[in-house]
Amino acid sequence: MRNNIKVIAVLASLCLLLAGCFESKETPGSDLPDKPGAAAKIFEEEGSSSVGMGMFSFGIVAPNADRQVYAYTGQDLHIPFKVTGLDKDRTSDFGLLVYVDGLPQPYSIEQKGGSGEETAIMHQFSLKNEETKEFELVFTPVAGKKGDRIGVVFAAILQPDYKSENASKPNYGIYHSLSATVPQEIVMQSDAPAAKPLQAYTKAEVVDIPQAAKDQAGVFVTDGSTDSLDESVTVGLVPEGADQSYISAVNGKAKFRFQIYGGVEATYHTTIYVNHKPVRINGSDYIVTKTPKGKMSTVEIELDTSSFEKWNTVYAVSAAAGRDYLTATDSPVKTKSMSLRNE
Repeated sequence: MRNNIKVIAVLASLCLLLAGCFESKETPGSDLPDKPGAAAKIFEEEGSSSVGMGMFSFGIVAPNADRQVYAYTGQDLHIPFKVTGLDKDRTSDFGLLVYVDGLPQPYSIEQKGGSGEETAIMHQFSLKNEETKEFELVFTPVAGKKGDRIGVVFAAILQPDYKSENASKPNYGIYHSLSATVPQEIVMQSDAPAAKPLQAYTKAEVVDIPQAAKDQAGVFVTDGSTDSLDESVTVGLVPEGADQSYISAVNGKAKFRFQIYGGVEATYHTTIYVNHKPVRINGSDYIVTKTPKGKMSTVEIELDTSSFEKWNTVYAVSAAAGRDYLTATDSPVKTKSMSLRNE
């Protein structure tokens, strides 16, 4: 059984994630999305051979390593949680996100003794080596009906304060990489009291996976029924126009495309974030797509940028919905962060 605590160690020259090594498969100028968990090589600075990005662990506090089941009875859930800095040379900076039924879950932090922090989508941590914080995540589920059994998963965003503001090199490299714990479960013994239910956008176009995407993934069919695209979900944001390096907004509107394909067949809820906050797109709060074998789902997006600054960060996070959290083992998955330039 996998452990409920996840340990993250990141270096620019050598990226370690749970004893695994990962590197970018990004093709510059390509309109194809990135592979999940594949951290882009951090943009090099002259004279630097490696840049430390910190090491930390995060996860629920539980009596065993089995999947934990939390009962929602109509009162706030309280989930014991723990974060620890593990880097001797620098502080470990990350933001913590929670997803319930594939949707971003606002939560508060309650310390021992009753003190805490206000409800937010992301809480940020800056931890010294061996600095540990234990607390409870407190929230009322944003989704779920009585009798449902839904997934809850916890994800960390690396160095969330970083923002690229260089028009000639709008690259986030390994910054904002996402890692997540294994999912736990919530048993809904009462309906979620959503005062205003979140609105879903379901008008995705489903097409065959382009050959260019298969070539980039290095697809090798062994028996005519499985290939490497079945192993993990691929997501991406594709800017409108010739320059694929950043998203440009004109007259308060930004247009781009979201794409998702690969992995096991599952339903995903996708949320678009600007500056780490969920935003509405196409009159909706999130996107619903499926990942049928051999198919790519695409959604054309128009984003109102009238309230944003000149330089912003935009990305999408897709998380498995319903009971698919049990089989979609790489959920949630994040697109690379991109610069959004408000002209």
